[in-house]
Amino acid sequence: MELEYLVLLILAIAYVPIYVWVWRSPRAAALGLVKYGPCVMIKTKWGTGIMDRLSVYRRFWRFFGAFSIAASFFLMGFILLIILIGLTNLPVSLAASGIGVQYALAIPGLNPLIPLVYGWLGLVVAMVVHELAHGMQTRANDMRVDSTGVLYGVVPLGAFVEPNEADIAKSTRRAKLDLYSAGISTNLIVAVGAFLVFAVLMLGNVSSSYGGDVGVYRITEDSPALHAGIPGGAIIEYIEADGSVYAYAYDSDYTVTYDHWSPGEAVTVSYIAEDGRHEAEMRWGLFIEAVMGGSPAAGDGEGGGLKARTFILSITVEGRAEAPMYGYSEFLSFMQTTRPGDEAEVLCMTADGSETFTRSLTLGDRGGIGYMGIETSTSGMRLVTPDMVLEVGRNPIYGADTLTGAAVSMLSYIRGPFDGFSPIPQGAHWWYDTPLGDSFWTIATVLYWIFWLNMMLGVSNALPAFPFDGGFIFQGGLSSLLQRLGMRDEKRREDIAARVAGHMSIVMVVMLVVVIAAVLF
Repeated sequence: MELEYLVLLILAIAYVPIYVWVWRSPRAAALGLVKYGPCVMIKTKWGTGIMDRLSVYRRFWRFFGAFSIAASFFLMGFILLIILIGLTNLPVSLAASGIGVQYALAIPGLNPLIPLVYGWLGLVVAMVVHELAHGMQTRANDMRVDSTGVLYGVVPLGAFVEPNEADIAKSTRRAKLDLYSAGISTNLIVAVGAFLVFAVLMLGNVSSSYGGDVGVYRITEDSPALHAGIPGGAIIEYIEADGSVYAYAYDSDYTVTYDHWSPGEAVTVSYIAEDGRHEAEMRWGLFIEAVMGGSPAAGDGEGGGLKARTFILSITVEGRAEAPMYGYSEFLSFMQTTRPGDEAEVLCMTADGSETFTRSLTLGDRGGIGYMGIETSTSGMRLVTPDMVLEVGRNPIYGADTLTGAAVSMLSYIRGPFDGFSPIPQGAHWWYDTPLGDSFWTIATVLYWIFWLNMMLGVSNALPAFPFDGGFIFQGGLSSLLQRLGMRDEKRREDIAARVAGHMSIVMVVMLVVVIAAVLF
């Protein structure tokens, strides 16, 4: 059993007697412990004094409420866009191998993406500012706050502020919208502020003496590069093949420049690591890391489909000249020239170079471009330049030249932890000259996780579904729209808004679960 599952099992077993005690014992309520569905609410009065003191600035909170409502509807559209993109790419997602249930739990240390210390720090900041904003907007609209605290169920699930239900029932629709949208907008403000500090002020003053060189920012498990001992963060100096030495660099278009060695050939790689210069023997070429189930590459072509942990030496499409595949850059550029339905002859080689074989397949469709359904790298290495990594880490729309491209780039930026960015992969820190030494990266990483977790909390709460804040905001916004369209009967208007919001919640939750399940399992 994997460690993550074992820890969750132990926590679940330990949680059962705690929950039963809270359910049965009168003393639990006196201590502020209350059963809430399958969870336990730990009620306190923490933060209520701050809420009372800061909520007296009514004019500011009125303006902030208007901003919060606009920001919440913007993020509501943003998360709907994410879900629609996920559904559009569902066949590809379903074909991909799952990444594991632990990724669905935003628990620092258990979720492999979220580091223990930095993750908990960022998560606590995100939850505290979210709930404080709810509380201050509650008090600014003359509603009482009965309690604050933490919702616990096997693991901490989040913080909460509990407004007085009777006060909410008597309040205006605008007051309710101000209340529900406050946490979302505050998370957005904190995320943007943290981003400006680490991306603009900090990374904007970083440089690298290796700026245009070829660097390795990630190594794949069970790959030629890993077996050769090349570490993530290495800078490739040159390659020696057949007694000749070849410089290895990116040209102005960031396409790798090769000379005269053959794909899949055994070469000597000279590289610089943080501890000095080294050499390694390995085969160099386009390495298949995974084959998507149900994709053209896994299909029923001559001799079967392509195989993971093998090299692609060349690809020939419909009588065109044979295209040698030296690495990921060549493969990506070549596939841009193909079309769905093209017949491809793929020359492959086993990882040890002992056997070559050919596979035939018909390319699928991915946005009008030919699609094989394989994950590839250059001998198990993800290659970039330090300048490129720096730009990706500090520029959410890097490489985009259209509005649509900018939107896609921003979505890609948010998934940075999947690619090791936080904001720069740890193994690449030594590439850069920074003020403050190692403290620079500690501060930048703290700010990055404050940015990332505030953004995640804000966006997820904007989902137009109950019990998220977005569900209540959607209901209030729909009621307002019906009133503007001439529906004067308040009870009928509120009933319609509540029913539509309830049905919307079911649809949104189902769509979200489908997308998450397709990615995780």
